[in-house]
Amino acid sequence: MGKVTGFMEIPRGLPPRRPVPVRVRDWREVYEVFPEEASVAQAARCMDCG
Repeated sequence: MGKVTGFMEIPRGLPPRRPVPVRVRDWREVYEVFPEEASVAQAARCMDCG
């Protein structure tokens, strides 16, 4: 379980975006897959589920 103050201590992170020249050729997601470690760190920022 994360810390209650995790949202203040852990910087907000976003998944990387796919390059525009690649995105205009298909209809896939704009964002690339978020690494599991980064997902866990971002989940620790949640004030409800920490």
